[in-house]
Amino acid sequence: MPSPLFAIPLNMGTGAWIVTIVAGLSFVVMFGIASAVGDFQGLINTTLENDALSREKRKYKK
Repeated sequence: MPSPLFAIPLNMGTGAWIVTIVAGLSFVVMFGIASAVGDFQGLINTTLENDALSREKRKYKK
């Protein structure tokens, strides 16, 4: 049974297909680079530390 999602014609020209493919591949490459190089754990730890400091300042301000 065919999927109704793929039954919709996109009516895209050659240029639109090229742009779509290049954009999709670029996203995958950039996501891979960000995942390999990015320090997401450090970012989370810094955010939590800054939040804790901010809460302490507000607690003693009252």
